[in-house]
Amino acid sequence: MPEEKKFIYSLKDVPYISLTDKAKTKFVLGEDILVSFIEQEPGAEFPVHSHECEQILVILEGSEEHEIDGKIIHMEAGDVCVHPANVPHGGHTLTGFKGVDIFSPPRDSHVELMRKHGQIK
Repeated sequence: MPEEKKFIYSLKDVPYISLTDKAKTKFVLGEDILVSFIEQEPGAEFPVHSHECEQILVILEGSEEHEIDGKIIHMEAGDVCVHPANVPHGGHTLTGFKGVDIFSPPRDSHVELMRKHGQIK
């Protein structure tokens, strides 16, 4: 029997997945989009990287010194950064932060993490 399609999620029921020793997230996957509800502890460092998907980061709480395309920008709650595909980005946070990352199409390495943790088949 095919797996039933899920349309509604409660974040309290979505498990955390570790991204680094000080960063964790909850993933929700659609057909052509992946949403990551990311939390980073104070002092967290997210290495500069790039990927083939477009990404939008929305800071909900806290702040981050965000690096994109070689420039460092201070981001706080309410700030949004659009990351084009293949543009290097990363950052570090002194305060810690909570945010939402949106990836289109879904980022392959994150989909693989979901699979590894049994969140999808």
